[in-house]
Amino acid sequence: MNIPNGLVLSGGKSTRMGKDKSLIAYHGGKPQREYVFDLLSECCDNVFTSCRKEQEIPKHLNPLPDRYDFGGPVNGILSAFALHPDKAWLVVAVDMPNVTSRALQTLLSQRDPNRLATCFLNPQENAPEPLLSLWEPAAFSLLLENAQEGNISPRSFLRSPKVKHIVVEDLTLFENINYPHQLPPGL
Repeated sequence: MNIPNGLVLSGGKSTRMGKDKSLIAYHGGKPQREYVFDLLSECCDNVFTSCRKEQEIPKHLNPLPDRYDFGGPVNGILSAFALHPDKAWLVVAVDMPNVTSRALQTLLSQRDPNRLATCFLNPQENAPEPLLSLWEPAAFSLLLENAQEGNISPRSFLRSPKVKHIVVEDLTLFENINYPHQLPPGL
């Protein structure tokens, strides 16, 4: 089983937050995009930072501009597969500050390369979590086909029985910070 590449999903416009979410420093002054990049670097072959074409990402974070015109995170995932279609991709969004090395190791240790993906199942919503997931190369063509047909939701794609779901009890893992009122004091 090959080691996956890592992908920091950082291409959102942060409209609801009013400032770039990837630059928020939840962990000791390090911008979130760098924190997630470093986490992924511990367990992945290569790590890239998904971004919009006009977005400025430092070179050391391996910017990977969107190659498609689809909205949302599917654009970043598909762009990663377009770069390396033969690699699996461990994907983490920048607006999930509670992701840990342990969570990534859980995805890797529970990985089933014979499925389209391995992801956590959020028991509160009974829904797969697409922004913290491991996508296998076999998912690429199907995900692209879905997007071309207008279904750009990675979550709906991950509902497939061909995806391995891992149930976790720690719901804080799935916390998305999208609005200023959700930020911890001082940030």
